[in-house]
Amino acid sequence: MLGATGGTAAWLINIPLPWMLGPLILIMVLAICGVQTRINRLGNRFFLGVLGFWLGSRFEPAVFQQVVDWYPSVLIMTLSVILIILVNTLLFRWLAKLDLITSIFASLPGNLNAVIIMGEQLGGDGRWIAIAQTLRITLVIISTTVIFFLMPEYDLSGPAIDSQQSQSLLYLPLVPLAWWASRWIRLPMPEFLGPLLASAILASLGFNTDLPGWVMVITFIVLGSYIGGRFYGTRIKQLLQVSFYAVLATLLAMLIAAGFALMTYWLLDIPFSHAFLALVPGGIGEMALIAASADIDPLYIVFMHIIRMFLLMFATPAIGRYLSTRVPRQSER
Repeated sequence: MLGATGGTAAWLINIPLPWMLGPLILIMVLAICGVQTRINRLGNRFFLGVLGFWLGSRFEPAVFQQVVDWYPSVLIMTLSVILIILVNTLLFRWLAKLDLITSIFASLPGNLNAVIIMGEQLGGDGRWIAIAQTLRITLVIISTTVIFFLMPEYDLSGPAIDSQQSQSLLYLPLVPLAWWASRWIRLPMPEFLGPLLASAILASLGFNTDLPGWVMVITFIVLGSYIGGRFYGTRIKQLLQVSFYAVLATLLAMLIAAGFALMTYWLLDIPFSHAFLALVPGGIGEMALIAASADIDPLYIVFMHIIRMFLLMFATPAIGRYLSTRVPRQSER
């Protein structure tokens, strides 16, 4: 209800993506002030699946043929991720005076929960890692939305509250089924990718799986509230200690992403807006949501973020193993 209140207020004052940013900002402020705002994790995952299903309904079979031509973009994205990690690690190490483990894991642009857990296990400061990572995601979502809102060719008003496409509600039971099937075949991020693939397959077969606007409004409210609720338990003093460096790190990461997006545009003739959303270090669902709201085909953005997630899934344990043998734990110093 608090999220819906924030979304309504944002919609009334014409904030971009109001049904997501409104709840996010309001719940974040309340959480920092000490209000218990945690969202049920299972419910959040279900609505993340609904988002994936909605995005999948927008895919066209002809677009899948382009995937094999995107490998140069993958190389550029890999270079941008490496540079982001190096620059932000140096920032946290030299300016914030943090230990090496905390600096590295606060800089990894993805796999938030795994990064926090592994960083703590290796002796890093879990508080710094958690706040820096949560701020990164939140700031990327807000700033990217504002950037696209300021571009006159894009409309980020979000879905309208209507009752059309009500027959598509019959497809909603496919969301948990696709989630379960994706977990069974060990697909990463199954709650999102499973429903997305299921909807994309149905769309390619000619089925209309586009969900009603009011369902997507509820989905945006839940997802925005969940991100804001991550700040629950964060003390204002802790937030102030971390926020300056986290904001600076996020700004540098976005500037790096913008630079490599320009490179992608010059070398591969992929529109800058597409490349920027594909390279900016935000969440898969949120960046795809911004793309879909801006009427940009989200397949390229989703594909690139999935590859980034895979790279970090393999790289993070390797980094952890290396640091565990080279760097003493905090408790051993």
